[in-house]
Amino acid sequence: MRRIGIFSGSFDPIHFGHLQVARAALASLSLDQVLFAPIGKPLARVAHASPQDRAEMIRLMVQEEPGLDVSQVDLAMAPRYAVDTLTDLHRQQPGADFTYIVGADKLPDIPRWKDASRLFTLCQFAVYPRAGYDVDSAAQALRALGATLHTLPGEPVNLSSGRARAQLRLLSDAPGILSPDVAAYIAGKGLYQPGYEHMVRQAVSGPRFEHVLGVRDTAVKLARHYGQSMQKAGLAALLHDCAKNMELGRLQTIARQAQLQVDEQTMNSNALLHGLVGAHIARMRYHVNDAHILNAIAYHTTGRAGMNLLELCIFVADAMEPGRDYPGVDLIRRQAYADIRLAALTSLMGTRKHVRAKGMADSALTRQAIKDLKKRLRVPIYQDPYCN
Repeated sequence: MRRIGIFSGSFDPIHFGHLQVARAALASLSLDQVLFAPIGKPLARVAHASPQDRAEMIRLMVQEEPGLDVSQVDLAMAPRYAVDTLTDLHRQQPGADFTYIVGADKLPDIPRWKDASRLFTLCQFAVYPRAGYDVDSAAQALRALGATLHTLPGEPVNLSSGRARAQLRLLSDAPGILSPDVAAYIAGKGLYQPGYEHMVRQAVSGPRFEHVLGVRDTAVKLARHYGQSMQKAGLAALLHDCAKNMELGRLQTIARQAQLQVDEQTMNSNALLHGLVGAHIARMRYHVNDAHILNAIAYHTTGRAGMNLLELCIFVADAMEPGRDYPGVDLIRRQAYADIRLAALTSLMGTRKHVRAKGMADSALTRQAIKDLKKRLRVPIYQDPYCN
């Protein structure tokens, strides 16, 4: 007979506290498996992430954890009760012995759960401690009603999905609460943030929005590789082209009204001006005040002297996202994870060559960025078509 633990909840998002509980249940109760069962439509709250996103975050969290897996039994967007979950699981796995994992804070409510007396015949309960909740008295009351209970060992779980969401809203990757895989997924999807994605989708063309999503995905990967905030990288990438589809006259009007310090060459070029105006829009319309994010948006096309790692992640992601296809992009992709400064320099040199071939002058910011990166890299390091 297979012994299976069922850990039901919203997991919005899953965090290390959940993993701690599942591991304890697996080991202390000699279970063959613990299944996380995310609830598609929680009864007592509104989930912030979709059922599919929450299930995928669980999969990422447990993918290398023997004995842990995710179940889709409760993903339907309809009210689900514990008795429904256990009934369906018994139907799917006849003969299995199920243990329902629940926090100590939920124990007093179990007698009022739907068909509680029947539920007691479908599963045992494993209770994990929560700070401030007395397990013993509630457990005795449940046993008197016919329930079978086990108490899981370990310290009370103090982490919560609410704490994780609060950190994410501050554009932190919530280290110590979320696994890097989960934090990367959240950043790449823009989860737990205001409706920025909808706003950007309305502000740019369809092809431009596809480019933006490609840049976001690439920027998050680069940020993770270089130890930068993935949430900040994801947001900067999402907003980097928020002004790209504006007509030049509109960009110029905004630049003048905002009293942006812009030279004549930049003022007369959509390609050069949209980043600076985009940073202003990000601050005024999207209420982004992080200076690093705003700089990453402002200089994602031209570059500038002294770019930090977050700025470099956005700059290089814009140059090499999967939709890009031009001579030299494969070299940038190879360099990006070895030395992002070199990838940025290669991109800038390629842009300068392209601009000069058209008989145009390159931006003063670009010249300064090239000079700065060459100094930081002590060029020549590579001999390639662009770095010379």
